[in-house]
Amino acid sequence: MAAVTDLSRPAPKADRAFGLKLVAPAMILLAVLLAVPTVLTVIYSLHDVPASGSSFGPFVGIENYTIIFASPVFWRSAQVTATFAVGFVALSTLIGLAMAILLNQRFIGRGLARAMLIIPWATPWLVIGILWKWFADGSVGGLNAVLLMLGLTSDYHPFLSDPNTALPITVLAAVWRQASFAGILLLAGLQTLPEELHEAAQLDGANWWQRFTNITLPWLKPVLITVTVFNVIYAFLQFDVVFAMTQGGPGDTTQVLSVLIYRQLFVNTNIGLGSALAVILGVVALVGGLVIVKLFYRKEAL
Repeated sequence: MAAVTDLSRPAPKADRAFGLKLVAPAMILLAVLLAVPTVLTVIYSLHDVPASGSSFGPFVGIENYTIIFASPVFWRSAQVTATFAVGFVALSTLIGLAMAILLNQRFIGRGLARAMLIIPWATPWLVIGILWKWFADGSVGGLNAVLLMLGLTSDYHPFLSDPNTALPITVLAAVWRQASFAGILLLAGLQTLPEELHEAAQLDGANWWQRFTNITLPWLKPVLITVTVFNVIYAFLQFDVVFAMTQGGPGDTTQVLSVLIYRQLFVNTNIGLGSALAVILGVVALVGGLVIVKLFYRKEAL
């Protein structure tokens, strides 16, 4: 019989070296695709970079950040981003949870319904934006046609050029894709929930709400944390859908921070300010995800 390996014993140097060789290609790829651009963005944000980008330009320290935090344009964009993020995270998570619970039930055509859930998630963000731009068009859009058929409106409404409806429509477009992603993950979590738990609780007299809050939600908590963190990150970094639908308009109604970064970098060719905005947005997205994780696990500890 082969000797039992001692799990507490450290791996030999030869094995560790072999393991490093195996992960080296992935580490190099991550360094090239993530670490190098991140470091360069931080460096650019501390310089007055010329429009050509041929050099870093003179070092200005935190001057770019000072200009940004003193700008009302930034704070307006931050407000729009926060509003977009709240609606996006809440709706994506709740709708995804509702779809997962529905598709976990037994009904005719469940397999087809589950397969269709993948379609929005498999569609690129840019395509989602283009489709919803057509759908919400003020002249020939399907959304207006549906509202007219239901008698909810008497005329076509220009949703994307109306400051009151442009942002909600862009949120709904992004949610349409992200909710399917959340639904897929949550449905996978529900598939691992033993049916005996619900059956035993039902025999004890628990209604559907008690079973949901005391059995389903606690079971899904790890998946919900993952889904919520992904939704928070996607919310703050969203660009494709908003740009394809409104390009930040009308005015600055839908100008989220990612669109403001695009305008600074590629329209105004202000590389220093654009890089500083990118650093701020990245930090906000990272902190947002960490806060969600911290809040969930703090409640669990209590």
